[in-house]
This record gives sequence, C-alpha cells and structure tokens, in this order.
Amino acid sequence: MLVAGVAYFGVIGRSRYQVTSDFIVRLPQAPNNVTPSLLGTVLAGPTMLGSLEDGRFLAVYLTSPEVMQRVFLRLEPETTYAKKGLDPFAGMPKDAPFDQKLAFFRRQVSVVPQDLTGVIQLTTTGLNPATAFELNRLLLNEAENFLNTSNQNISRNQQTFAEQELENARERLAKAQQALAAFNDSQGEINPEASAEATSRYIAGMEAKLVDLQVEEGRLRRQFLDPNAPEVAFVTDQIIELKQQIDEERAKLVGPDEKNLNQRLVKLRNLQTEVGFAEASVKAAQLAADNSRLESQRQLKFLVLLSNPETPSGQSLDWRWKGLLSLVGLLLVGWGVASFVLGISRRQ
Repeated sequence: MLVAGVAYFGVIGRSRYQVTSDFIVRLPQAPNNVTPSLLGTVLAGPTMLGSLEDGRFLAVYLTSPEVMQRVFLRLEPETTYAKKGLDPFAGMPKDAPFDQKLAFFRRQVSVVPQDLTGVIQLTTTGLNPATAFELNRLLLNEAENFLNTSNQNISRNQQTFAEQELENARERLAKAQQALAAFNDSQGEINPEASAEATSRYIAGMEAKLVDLQVEEGRLRRQFLDPNAPEVAFVTDQIIELKQQIDEERAKLVGPDEKNLNQRLVKLRNLQTEVGFAEASVKAAQLAADNSRLESQRQLKFLVLLSNPETPSGQSLDWRWKGLLSLVGLLLVGWGVASFVLGISRRQ
C-alpha cells in the first residue's frame, strides 16, 4: 500500500496548480476611535472585525450554486477539468450531474478569512496554470460585484424607508393643516382665542361696573327712606339688567351649546398642537432622510486587493506531500492498532 501511495503521489498523480490572492473588505471611512495602522485604517480593529465577518459571508457566496453556474461553467470544466491519463482521482467525470459538479467546484476553491488580520485569502486549484488563474480572477470579480450589489441594496432600502417616513410626515401635516383651516372656517371668525379673551375682558368690565352700581344703590337706600323712590328704582333696574347681561356673556363662554367659546378654544389649541407636532415630525423626517444618505455612504464597503493573482510557473507540491504524509500516518496508525490487537490475542 505504501508503494502504491508513493507511486501515485510521486508519479501517477496529475499536476495541480494553485493561485492565491489576498484582499480585505473595508469601509470608506473607519470609525473615529480606530488607531491608524501601517496600511492607514485598513487593518485596524473594528474594520478588521468587519472584514472577517464579510469574509465568512463571501466564503459561502463564492462557493454557492449561483456563482458556480456563472463562473465555473464558463471555464468549460468538461474540458479544463476532464479526467486524463492514469490518475483516477484528478478531474471531473464526463456528463457529471449538477450536484457532483458543485461538489467538485467547491473542492477547487478555498476562501479563508485570517482571524488575526481580517485578510481574506482566496485560493483556487486547476489542472493547468491558466485555468487556476482565470478561476481566481473571476471569483475576485464576483466578490467585488457582490459587495457592490449589497451596497446598492442597503442604500436603496434605507433611502426608501427614510423617504417613505418623510412622505408620511408630510401627509400628516397636510391633514392637520386642513383640519385647522376647516375648524376656523366653520366658526366664522379668524381668531376664536382672541374672541374668548375679548369676551372675558368685557365680562370683567361689566362686573366692575356692577360693583359700582351696587355701592351706589346702597348709598341711595340710606339716603332715601322710601325703597321705591325713583332714584333707587333706577339704579336697581340698572343692576338687574347688568346682571342679566353678564349671565348671557358667561353663557357664551361656558354654555352647553355650540357657541361655547371655551370648548372651541380647547379644540382650536388641540388642532394647533397637532399642526405643530406634524411640522416637527416633517423636520425630523427630513433630517433623518439627509442623515440616511450620509450613513449609506459611510456604510459602503469595497474590496481592497492586497496581492494580485498570478499565473503559476510551476505545479503545487503541497498536495503530494500532504497526501503522502497522511498515507504514512494512516499506515502507522493501522500498524499500531494491529500490533495492539495481536498482543492482546497472544496473551489470551
């Protein structure tokens, strides 16, 4: 078995070629509390954590069936990854079903976010240098397109929500203003509040005059022994008439009918408060819409390529050494287990 493994990994196995590129996902403006690094703010703390999270998303997206259909199938894997020679493992079987193509594609792509730096390492494998390079380049384009599409969707959704809130606030303001105007029109007066204040002042004036008349009536009663004297009766009639007039004016302020000035004044102030609140809501919604545009710009993410993919000049030998060492380790484990079992059986 060891001889067969050496023969496969040393001679029979087809050459594999690997292309690696490194990139990071960053914001156009790092937070204010981020300490600059050697690369500006690219590898700083919060930005690094964001790139690490985006790298995990990209690891799933770049190996998804949609990307496989757009990228991998463009490389004509039936030809570029076809089985050839004596190697029974390398390559994709002819007329392979979709699931098998997807599994094979995922074995050729490795997306590894680096925990310490946030750098995302993209490694692609091909059976010839050109295929490995082209696959890496196409996947980088897919990663950049994915970020651009995500930016557009996030910005559009935020802006749509903010504009909808602004439109709702404007509609509320328009309804409040219409209700206030309709109320004023129904009252037939420009300013009910001023009317109520004028009525209150008028009543206060009549009450002051009533006090003066009552004082005068008392003086006349003391002066004339006959309570029905013309002078006393004249003042008494004035007092009765003034009291009646005061009661009528008070009824206009607090009476139960539709002419109640106090009730109209309360309704007026409620409508004015609603208009004021609606105006404040419009201002807040406008400010939120403006801030949403700025925040969308701050949240835009873009790909920073740290190392470009290059066409490999030679085959990758890592898989050969790893495969051979794994085989040797497996044989050693098997030999150890077999020796243990034989030792137990001999003791028995």
